[in-house]
Amino acid sequence: MEPSQLTPKDRGKWAASNAALAYIKDGMTLGLGTGSTADIFIQQLAGHVQSEGISITCVATSNRSTQLAKSLGLNVADFSAVEKIDLCVDGADLVDAKKRLIKGYGGACTREKIVEYSSGKLLIIADDSKRAAVLSGAVPVEFLPFAGRVVESGLRKLGAKKMELRTIAEGRPSMTDNGFWIVNADFGKIANPLKLEEAINNIDGVLENGLFARRPADIVIFGSSNGKVQKK
Repeated sequence: MEPSQLTPKDRGKWAASNAALAYIKDGMTLGLGTGSTADIFIQQLAGHVQSEGISITCVATSNRSTQLAKSLGLNVADFSAVEKIDLCVDGADLVDAKKRLIKGYGGACTREKIVEYSSGKLLIIADDSKRAAVLSGAVPVEFLPFAGRVVESGLRKLGAKKMELRTIAEGRPSMTDNGFWIVNADFGKIANPLKLEEAINNIDGVLENGLFARRPADIVIFGSSNGKVQKK
């Protein structure tokens, strides 16, 4: 049952998350994404596992998702301890017509990409506002703080029009689970997401970036504020 007092956007996330439960099977090893939409899915997943009496193993893409999943009674294993991941379910910050993605506003693009690129299937859940004809705007780039100047120069050469270091309280840089920093690099409309994904990762000091073009999503479920969903 949908909780009361959800925002229209969260109602869309809730609807998409609820539809994703149909893909969860007994005995599955499931990747869990990170972010506000993933949080909703993890909550729904815990209830689904309990009500259906099924057994699954989860691999989380962040400390945040690990803690939430464990607090709800889900079985969470380390990525290194599983042989394969059958399905990964995650949100996205933008989805284009070819199911390529911008992800990582939740600060976990590196672990998300490792888990999702190695999964048998990638299922993306999102509210309607995340749909776009082409990818554009800010791309999260996780980088070694030591290499900040080199990374900034490299991103500008690739066409970044604006860069903003992600910060927390008092303007201090936000640190990822990997001990790195993140800069949001705005490239405007991205003509070739795959080429840009590869080029960003070739900059010395970059760990990973939030363009998911080499492995687009297999399934995308968009949820709307009226509770309806559309699958691609």
